[in-house]
Amino acid sequence: MPTPITGAATGAVTSAHRPMYPAAALYAALAVPLWLAQVGGLLPAGWSPAVHAHEMTLGYALAVVGGFLMTRLSRPMVAVALLSWLAGRLALLLGLPPLPALPLCFAYPLLLFVVAGLPFLRTSRSGHNAVFGPLIGAFLGAEALFWAGELGLVPGNGQPVALLLIATLLLTMGGRVIPAATAGALRRQGVTLAHRVQPRLEAMGIAGAALCLLSAATGLLPLAGGAGAAMAGASALLRLARWKPHLLLRRPEIASLHLGYFCLGAGWLLTAGTPLLDLPPAAGWHMLGVGALGILASAMMIRTTLQREAEPERFPPAASVAVGLMAAAAVLRLTAVGWPSMTLLTAAAVFWTLGQLLTAGVLLTRPRRSRRRQDALQEV
Repeated sequence: MPTPITGAATGAVTSAHRPMYPAAALYAALAVPLWLAQVGGLLPAGWSPAVHAHEMTLGYALAVVGGFLMTRLSRPMVAVALLSWLAGRLALLLGLPPLPALPLCFAYPLLLFVVAGLPFLRTSRSGHNAVFGPLIGAFLGAEALFWAGELGLVPGNGQPVALLLIATLLLTMGGRVIPAATAGALRRQGVTLAHRVQPRLEAMGIAGAALCLLSAATGLLPLAGGAGAAMAGASALLRLARWKPHLLLRRPEIASLHLGYFCLGAGWLLTAGTPLLDLPPAAGWHMLGVGALGILASAMMIRTTLQREAEPERFPPAASVAVGLMAAAAVLRLTAVGWPSMTLLTAAAVFWTLGQLLTAGVLLTRPRRSRRRQDALQEV
């Protein structure tokens, strides 16, 4: 995995993870119960299923992506990033008409592409890393597809393109970050990870995900799109099996990443099952969105925060509980696909919200590196 992108010139003083990570977790904790309350008739109709999917991907997930990639910004730029993201969320929450809502919703993905996507394109000398630039830029296309659907310009609303883009980003970035973390943890146990880099499986997964995305965006060749999703899922699970996850079950900061990547592979395979085996599409969507995204986002937010604040990487107990709650939410939501039940949906939403609130709590209570340094100087 390449080094997270620097989005400012010399003199950058802070990282976007500090405001963006807690904001993402808190928003995810709020958005799901609001959606469920609307589905249950407790709130007036407002969000469509497309808006709900949009906010969980281009809202929640893209905030996590920004916090991960925008590592060295000036304080004003961090404020601009946070405010542009908030503006997009308020535009849809308040149901603003398209004329004011469009620029507000496009502002944050455009800023993310300029700050994080373009540097990948400029600095990557090989396709190995250059894939991230187009991927980040593609979120602008997903935003455009969503609005084209909302305005009736195209049939449907571009879903699940944004979710598949997030799943592709998790497939590629996770395929770099997770084996690196795994190799380090195994090395401390005296074990060498022989299959850390698996370029052929990675290429297979990226090609399959691209084929699935192309099919979803155009509505053409659904069987080919299903085959692509199957390639992506098989790639993820085969790579995971070679990372020796059974040796790190007692290391929750690594085991949670393995669990999330397993859900990612399973989610891609369930997505493939929709055109190939006539499975309900909600199965794949929610395994990717609740299982893979929920677990990996929480684990990565906590892990990178600990790293960037120079704390020990071992998860505090609350972090492990948060990941467990997210996994329980995924199981319940997937069960509700096969056996529709408001009780199951409510239970899944409760576990999801508790997991996100606990994640936010862990993030907000981590002492900053600069604060600890000042305390140490005062003690001296």
